Amino acid sequence: MATNSKKYTVLIIDDDEINRQMAETILTRKLPYTVLTAQSGMQGVEMLHQHEVHLILLDVSMPVWDGFKTLAVIRKDEKLKHIPVIMLTASADRTSIVKASEHGVVDYIKKPFLPDELVSRVAKAIWENWEQSKLDALTQDIDDLLNWGSRR
Repeated sequence: MATNSKKYTVLIIDDDEINRQMAETILTRKLPYTVLTAQSGMQGVEMLHQHEVHLILLDVSMPVWDGFKTLAVIRKDEKLKHIPVIMLTASADRTSIVKASEHGVVDYIKKPFLPDELVSRVAKAIWENWEQSKLDALTQDIDDLLNWGSRR
């Protein structure tokens, strides 16, 4: 599932240090991506403004800004709203899954996660986002050509 030689960046936002370290270690060992970590939703949003991030792994249960508050802030920001998000949670209750889907979450991973599952879902989300961005660019090129032709 190689996308191209471009290096991708994943941001893990989780208040639990062990979960952050485990996910970071798994991803850096198995995938050619840069992995950043944040211990709170606020810190994560700050990092999103400082780095080009291609995927966010976001914990649901955090103090101050939980995952849904953090997600709402990300989705309201024009520069950030396009970034795919995978929610991480210890409880995969139906209400949370529905709420996450309504906010455009691309996937949902229950903790504790299996290393192969984490790697597979992260790689899939990066790949699908890369494919969609290429399709969007092609569609824009076609629209531009059609509009250019109609202005002649």
